[in-house]
Amino acid sequence: MKRNSLSLIFAAVLVAGEAAPSMLRAEEPFKTVLFEDDFSGTTLKEGWGSWKSETVVRDGVMVGITPKGSDHPSVNTVELPPLSDMEVAVSFKFAGSNRFNVMFRDLDYKGSHAGHICHVSITDTAVTLFDGKMGIFANEYYDKKKAGGKLSEEENQTLAKKKSITPIEIDPEKWHDLVIRIEGDVIKVWIDGKPSGTLQSEGIAHPTKSNMNITTVDREVHYDNFAIRKP
Repeated sequence: MKRNSLSLIFAAVLVAGEAAPSMLRAEEPFKTVLFEDDFSGTTLKEGWGSWKSETVVRDGVMVGITPKGSDHPSVNTVELPPLSDMEVAVSFKFAGSNRFNVMFRDLDYKGSHAGHICHVSITDTAVTLFDGKMGIFANEYYDKKKAGGKLSEEENQTLAKKKSITPIEIDPEKWHDLVIRIEGDVIKVWIDGKPSGTLQSEGIAHPTKSNMNITTVDREVHYDNFAIRKP
């Protein structure tokens, strides 16, 4: 069944009769739409790219699917004009897989693996935010681990400061609304209108993010009402 519109996702959360302060900045979405798709067609809208993916459009939703035996999660990507601040909104439902990521990259940036800047990982039990540019994907750490090296205690402590983990409970039988907002060096997440994670870290402020992708780990996650906006 197709998910209803995200038009109400930015309604203020009321706590003891007052709007929760942490939601005030998200009462209105960013105004300029860069890309959107309600998956009402039979194939992915022009503007989507796919890599190592069997993702399809089915019954009005995007069904993220990683091919069996693949060495990498399914990637569905949108190219962007280089920018710093942006917002991604999407409805999702776990339908077999219980994990997906929304990743932001600059393909011209060579200081991190594949130009990774920051990303959000969603599971049914946690939201994890990463500064990939200065953390997990920075060449000095990524290359060392890929070569089989072991990070020092100091390096692990540095990486721990470049991510945040927020425990959550997501019903895999229901649709949920996700909003990710990047402003300056801060990335924030709301799920179903509730604050679900915040990370402040210098790499997040990278000024020329030019690629957004959804990586579906395993098979399947369903997506609907997708939008990318800027202020």
